[in-house]
Amino acid sequence: MIRLDPATASSAALPTVPAWALAAGGGASDADVAFEAGAALGALDSLARAQPAWAGAWRQRLALKCAAASMRLAGRAEDEAALRDAWQLCPAGADPGPAGAIFGAWRQLTLQPSPVSADRLAKGAEMLGLAWD
Repeated sequence: MIRLDPATASSAALPTVPAWALAAGGGASDADVAFEAGAALGALDSLARAQPAWAGAWRQRLALKCAAASMRLAGRAEDEAALRDAWQLCPAGADPGPAGAIFGAWRQLTLQPSPVSADRLAKGAEMLGLAWD
């Protein structure tokens, strides 16, 4: 389980998307749409970097969603519930199987909001059973 680190947690007000970026009418051109998408991504980035108290739960939820999407892209039938079960019901130290390994790799990437390093990528590759050269 991921616990909140009080040293990095922020109690400041969360950033919001600017009102002009929430226009319901849509962009008049591709450039307008791209600009509004960039503003939304900037607001999302600020939110992710703010480290609110619920950030760990949010990252874990994103890991589950990403693992489910990875399984669909791989042509496998596991959904979010099956991935969660494969991970949570696996005894400690046992092989969680392909579905659990994919979910475990995504969980590893979301453990902390730090930059991806070669060591973290090597650990993810190991969890997926891939050779790291």
